[in-house]
Amino acid sequence: MSLSSTHTFRQLLESLQPYPQMQFLLFAQKWGELEEELLDFASKEDHTILLYGLGEIEKEYPIKNSKLRYRPYRIEQPRYNLQGRLYNHAFITASIPDNPEAFATKLYSGIANGGGVYLLSNPKETPLWQSIFENSNYVATSTIELSNTKQLLYARKMHGWGS
Repeated sequence: MSLSSTHTFRQLLESLQPYPQMQFLLFAQKWGELEEELLDFASKEDHTILLYGLGEIEKEYPIKNSKLRYRPYRIEQPRYNLQGRLYNHAFITASIPDNPEAFATKLYSGIANGGGVYLLSNPKETPLWQSIFENSNYVATSTIELSNTKQLLYARKMHGWGS
């Protein structure tokens, strides 16, 4: 990622509704600039992150920080939240090995009403994921350009919609 990509991502984080002690989900397979930016933001704002690790992260958990908790990603997990906790936003920088529709549905139950999902994708994947999120009761999908090859797809969980 470039400096302008991380700057755009930081601006996005700073534009989130400023609730105290927000909780984020992060699905990542390697630790990079966007993950570091999210952790820095969470640490400064007293938010917490639950990291579901895949791939490289699953083999070697890289970060020790009181604002970051780790769980290995499991396809068979019925929903992505811990102890019934709802998360304000989910950030997905990993390639999810799960069935995309099943993943979107399981993720939906772990996001608070009005919460958002931010999926890092290439422009070719974005229409498919946009359709999957919309079919899974997310609304207001849009994209945020990070570079020529990467963008964030945003989708929102609306109050009272779906399961």
